[in-house]
Amino acid sequence: MNELTFHAVSEVNRARADRWHGGFPDNDDGWTGADWSNAMQGEAGEAGNVVKKLRRIETGIAQASGVTREELLAKLATEIGDTFLYLDLLAQHYGLDLAQCVVDTFNRVSVREGFPERIPVSTDGATP
Repeated sequence: MNELTFHAVSEVNRARADRWHGGFPDNDDGWTGADWSNAMQGEAGEAGNVVKKLRRIETGIAQASGVTREELLAKLATEIGDTFLYLDLLAQHYGLDLAQCVVDTFNRVSVREGFPERIPVSTDGATP
């Protein structure tokens, strides 16, 4: 798999949202920051529900749903992807760069906690 960057995802995600919603981020269909946030949170909630079911399998209290761990992991992967893509559109709606949000937050917490780990930023401001 080729290396994927936040910026590459954001670019194609924005193009699809523009086609789907008509003029992203100023959508013809009237979606607001609250709509993007609600969509992101809905997908995160679905991911949490899958994890709940995985935990039941891990603790041996699986219900008789017949869903396997492998099926749940595939579903979790989808929900994580959905959450990320809506999170990116939420950031873009408000003019924020998701990669920069992640770098700034990660590095700020590392500094605060005295940890050496940092996400590097190249001289042109892009994350590697």
